[in-house]
Amino acid sequence: MTALSLYEDLLAPGEELALAAGGRIVYVASGELGSLHAGAAAFGSDEARLAAGADGATAMRWELTEWSVDDAKLSAHVVLDPWADFVMRCEHGTEPAAGQGIGCVLRGELTVDGELVQPFGAWVEPAEVSGHGTMVRVVLVRAEEPVSESLAQGSLHL
Repeated sequence: MTALSLYEDLLAPGEELALAAGGRIVYVASGELGSLHAGAAAFGSDEARLAAGADGATAMRWELTEWSVDDAKLSAHVVLDPWADFVMRCEHGTEPAAGQGIGCVLRGELTVDGELVQPFGAWVEPAEVSGHGTMVRVVLVRAEEPVSESLAQGSLHL
């Protein structure tokens, strides 16, 4: 079973986040993490260790795995064509998602499929999203999909 999972990492000043090898995107919601500042994201697939800055950091982390996880904020089973190439893409905006994924409210409130979602609340994409708020999401799209404006993206090797 392939799963896309979202984690919220709250790191104290100087605390390190150890990441195993595997497809993931890290978005920094506040503070600094490694070379990333608040509002920035990065794709990675190698093992990594990222240290929080002097003020600590809050990071949202999406990981694609071949197993189910219990400690994630939200985990969703995804069905991917094993013969197709996919890209993991991090984006802002409330327009319809181009693929399967997980979204998260950063500020304000959004209505997602008729339910009110507040900051750091998450949902499975695709979904109908509206309201006054800021969100970030990671979606899995076929590599041949047109490139849209994204905060970070990278190719997945399934």
